[in-house]
Amino acid sequence: MKRPLRRVLCATLFALLFAAGGGLLWKASLPLPIDEVLEWPTSPVLLDRRGEVFSVFLSPESEWSVPVSLEQMGRWLPFVAVEVEDRRFMEHGGIDYAALLRAIWQNVSAGKIISGASTITSQLVRLSFPRPRTLKTKLVEFTAAQKLEEMLTKEEILELYLNRAPFGGNIRGVEAASRIYFSKGAGEVSLGEAALLVGMLKGPSLYRPDRNPGAARKRRDAILASLFERGKITEEQYRLSLAERIPDTRGAFPSKAFHFALAALGERKKGGVLETTLDPALQELLERTLSVSLESLPDEITAAGIVMDNDSGDVLAYVGNGRLGRGIAGSWIDCARRPRSPGSALKPFAYLAAFEKGILTPASLLADTPLAFSGQAPRNFDLTYRGPVSARIALADSLNVPAVRVLRAAGPELVLDLLRNAGFLSLTQSTPHYGDSLILGGCETSVLQMAEGYVMLATLGIRRPPRFLPSEPPFHRRLVSEGAAFLVADILKDTGRLLPLHGKRIEYGKEWFAFKTGTSYGYRDAWTAAYTPRNTLVVWMGNPTGKAHPELVGSQAAAPAIVEILRGLPPSGWYDPPQQVIMRTVCALSGRPIAPACPVGRLDYALEGISSSVPCPMHVIRDGSARTVWPAELEEFALRRSLTLQAEQKATITSPLPGSRYILTPLGGDQRVALKAEGAKAPVYWFVGGEYAGKQEGKEALFWTLKKGVHAVSLVDAAGRTAVSRFTVDAPGVKGPDESGPPPLLLNPGD
Repeated sequence: MKRPLRRVLCATLFALLFAAGGGLLWKASLPLPIDEVLEWPTSPVLLDRRGEVFSVFLSPESEWSVPVSLEQMGRWLPFVAVEVEDRRFMEHGGIDYAALLRAIWQNVSAGKIISGASTITSQLVRLSFPRPRTLKTKLVEFTAAQKLEEMLTKEEILELYLNRAPFGGNIRGVEAASRIYFSKGAGEVSLGEAALLVGMLKGPSLYRPDRNPGAARKRRDAILASLFERGKITEEQYRLSLAERIPDTRGAFPSKAFHFALAALGERKKGGVLETTLDPALQELLERTLSVSLESLPDEITAAGIVMDNDSGDVLAYVGNGRLGRGIAGSWIDCARRPRSPGSALKPFAYLAAFEKGILTPASLLADTPLAFSGQAPRNFDLTYRGPVSARIALADSLNVPAVRVLRAAGPELVLDLLRNAGFLSLTQSTPHYGDSLILGGCETSVLQMAEGYVMLATLGIRRPPRFLPSEPPFHRRLVSEGAAFLVADILKDTGRLLPLHGKRIEYGKEWFAFKTGTSYGYRDAWTAAYTPRNTLVVWMGNPTGKAHPELVGSQAAAPAIVEILRGLPPSGWYDPPQQVIMRTVCALSGRPIAPACPVGRLDYALEGISSSVPCPMHVIRDGSARTVWPAELEEFALRRSLTLQAEQKATITSPLPGSRYILTPLGGDQRVALKAEGAKAPVYWFVGGEYAGKQEGKEALFWTLKKGVHAVSLVDAAGRTAVSRFTVDAPGVKGPDESGPPPLLLNPGD
């Protein structure tokens, strides 16, 4: 007998005698860390909010390992495993003495090792505590198996074994093996598939169906034949199982919503099943919409987006990179977490602070006039100034100078503190560092932070951080009053600003939504944030490297995607004005409560007890007449505008009207026509036929005696404006001196 075989047989016999008697004391003193049996590195398995698996990751040991309960393994896998690996598993106490004696006899008879005596319990010990294969190891495993039987039930031991058993390559456990080889869960495998998997336990690499299909089939068929011969399965079951196909390739676990899954895992190092907040339908909508939006843009431009539930803060959909998996440089970067310039997207928070403070209402007058700061003068996107505008128009049209004035009025410290409390945690610098540019995009934030901030607007003042796992404890904190946030929502709601994008007004049926776009300096980032009472959406587009592109304009690049996603969301209605919000009559110009001298009033929202109640200071009665007193920042603009209007106003001759015809009546004496004009500034100098006709000082009309012929009447006023009118005078039977043609027109006295 060869020495290796002799050594094994002696060891086996010794183990039998040791386990039967002398090992009792050793068993009592043998340490068995049960935690190392119950726990091992497993794969993180992520479930969407419907309970479906959407993503699975490798374990820390780079294995696919997905533990499931014995009930989830179905009927066949546990049955076949016991019948093949350990038939008396339910009867023995960790060591099958009959199998041990049989193994000794078979090995001696064959002159080589053809059978072992390991039980499922001892194999579980071996999987839990890998050791070199020695006599001592065998004794330890037998002894530990007996001890483990006293600590766990048979069902628990079988479940742990099938979850920890190797199935070729980096596959561990029946659930991972079933999904990779058969694309189904362990509970769904057939008898033939169960026999194939259990057959791999004898040699995981040798019997891999994708590499050795012939060996795998032979092993499976042998197991099925044994089960049939012993009456464990019927002939029909045997025949159908033999006909099943052997898989020749390995499948893969689901790997959807990649960046969402990474965000949900966070710093988590261990595996296990994770229930997430992902809505698969909305995720598919977001991915499809961003993909379509990027089709017309260069490959280096990508997109990121997020959809959140306002009531819970749950992240329903999340795309970190719309180019993911395209093989394009930077396509694996999660741009939703990268800091980028927000452009004008933070302006609503400055107005929110001003409304909360009571210094502004939506009707308040603001100056969109040149304003210098930091050596520069901010201008609007269209490079123009609009002069006096209401806060409602200034925010809706995203005017830059009014936003800076609002920031200064509300207090930069207050606005910066509000932004940080709303979730913009990347704003770590001091107030002087940002200056006035804080509200114009001179800072950095991320898509995730932007969504958190706009959820605060959507919930009318309550901060709810993004939540990827429903198990995370909910957090909420009121930052501002409902009324102030409602005023912002009322301004930002779409009443047609995005009409060219969706053709059909979404607000029909009260399906309004609030939105704000943003374009960073140099066209590097395009943003659109939108919200309804139910959901908040943010879409960003740009180059991960920060390179500029002329198409990166928020209203053109990102807004169409927002509109498309909104169409796929369930209706949510619109906000009712909170009790704090009142409707009051204000001056149509200043936006302040109307005063007796105000010529026109209108209705608009205000906050009761907070908004200023000081009447309009711009309209006063002086010397018995109403006058307008412009604020200092608008006084120069008003003067220039007045002069411009005067310069643009045309002087028009109203008598005689151009093309008019007069007839001199016989014996009528001197017949005259009044020379009148509108829009002319006195004094007005009149000329008829090139000859001076007189000077008009006031409102008194100047008259000219009619003469037969075709005449040209012209004027020059004090502002240098001119006007011309041609008319005809007929006298039956009288020949006029002007019938040869009209005289030259006098256009300017200096000509």
